[in-house]
Amino acid sequence: MFRDRRGQFVIIAVLMIAVMIISIGALMHRAVTYYRHEPWEEYLALIGNIELNSNRLVELSLANYSYTLNQSILKINLEKWKANITNVYIGRGVTLNYKLANRSYNVDGTSVKYLFGLNYSWFKPKSFTAANATFTLNITSIGLTGYKFTALAFLNLTILNVTGNNIAVTVKAEDKMPVAGLEKENFQVKLNTTVIQIKSVKSRYDSKEALIYIIECADVLSTPVMVEVSDLRGIKVVAQYP
Repeated sequence: MFRDRRGQFVIIAVLMIAVMIISIGALMHRAVTYYRHEPWEEYLALIGNIELNSNRLVELSLANYSYTLNQSILKINLEKWKANITNVYIGRGVTLNYKLANRSYNVDGTSVKYLFGLNYSWFKPKSFTAANATFTLNITSIGLTGYKFTALAFLNLTILNVTGNNIAVTVKAEDKMPVAGLEKENFQVKLNTTVIQIKSVKSRYDSKEALIYIIECADVLSTPVMVEVSDLRGIKVVAQYP
């Protein structure tokens, strides 16, 4: 039940992106009216806000993709974001263009073959979900052209071993950064199509893997076993062992 609600929440959240974009655009429009009379540091803050919200939109789109596998969702959301930026800054020369990854990239040692900026590889001991988009920002009214930044969202789930009723896993985001703060509500364990009750999820630090989660199940496990994780951004990955 929790998993269903989480999936519904993620989808609803992404459907609200258009509203969020309009709200952000209105706020930034008021900000730029003020910033044009202020020092360059204020313009840099405005640029930082555009970059931050572009990154967040890529994450939200990946969360939606991980539940729906809608290959067009990132492009749809970025088209709305691009149009909103242009409309808000009419007469100020502000434009935001983007390019979706459409080939193989090496992401933290993992080969990711993107299509429309999205890709997933599941049902393996080491599985992932990923998004990649490169942006170009121009603000001709202040002479800024060709400012580029890349938004990369990535989540990896690796099943290290299955022993008795325990499963040891690692969860890592971009730059192989361990994802902390996950609880048993963030995980689901299945044998075939049967959901296995999780008694507890504990974490421990390891010199090699940095952070390991131990998922304790109510029953002794057989293999193959599937583990699903949703991180705090709502991005889902499904791994299978062996």
